[in-house]
Amino acid sequence: MAKRIEVPSFHPGGVVLAVRDGEWIGMSATSLHPAEGYAFNEMTGVLAPYRGQGLSLALKLLGIRLVRSSGYRRVMTMHHPLNASAIAMNRRLGFVDQER
Repeated sequence: MAKRIEVPSFHPGGVVLAVRDGEWIGMSATSLHPAEGYAFNEMTGVLAPYRGQGLSLALKLLGIRLVRSSGYRRVMTMHHPLNASAIAMNRRLGFVDQER
């Protein structure tokens, strides 16, 4: 926990939860990196029964709202190369693939 929370890049507003009936069904976490001048979407995930309902998109957009309101102009993320839905969502939001 200390490696995630007790670091300069942690911002509590960057953690967004989707909750249904008191249970977490989705989460997105965005960190801010002022020294490097960018924000980073650490992860976005939704439990399988709740996928396909737009929750991932909503969670990631809330993270992007934090990025913009904090004055950052650049946000980065990563995804598994075979995760077609995450790739499509990221491209829809304007993320651009980077060469390795």
